Amino acid sequence: MAAIHPSPAGDPLQPVPLQELRLLADGRSWTVDQAISELESLTPVRGSLTAVHRGNILEVAGEASTIVTLRCDRCLQHFNHPLSFRHQEVVWLGDQARSAGIDAEVVLEGGSEVLELDPDGLCESLDPSGDFDPEHWIFEQLSLQLPLVNRCGTDCPGPELLGAPGEQALTDPRWAALKKLQP
Repeated sequence: MAAIHPSPAGDPLQPVPLQELRLLADGRSWTVDQAISELESLTPVRGSLTAVHRGNILEVAGEASTIVTLRCDRCLQHFNHPLSFRHQEVVWLGDQARSAGIDAEVVLEGGSEVLELDPDGLCESLDPSGDFDPEHWIFEQLSLQLPLVNRCGTDCPGPELLGAPGEQALTDPRWAALKKLQP
């Protein structure tokens, strides 16, 4: 079995023509240790990525991690948040397989492996004459790991109250009825 072709040493994550990947029977792998242009992070993104062309699909697998700075939605302070992912994905190359009237279970042969796939389960597709952009794929996977609500932690002090220490904070009169419910 031939080894997966690694990217040249120090090679940044550049888009690769899918036709070039097609020529590599065992695909291509990248070692990632760099900043991702679309993601502001404190540390370089570190990990690995592999892409294997299998005729009308592209198998992509990778893992990476970094640390980003976020702003707490409650107290508005900045805090560091680790991001990481480990993901495998199968991407259609073109829409020929979907439009060819293939049954719900499809068997695709690529090299010595047989893959059983559900075409309805594959929602991503690439133009077979286009490129695969490994940097953008990693950006997408890390972006999916960002929290919907940014909280700096369980001991978040909350919003800063207006007023001098010892004085009652200024309150909106519309909240007065709720203030009466406090013990």
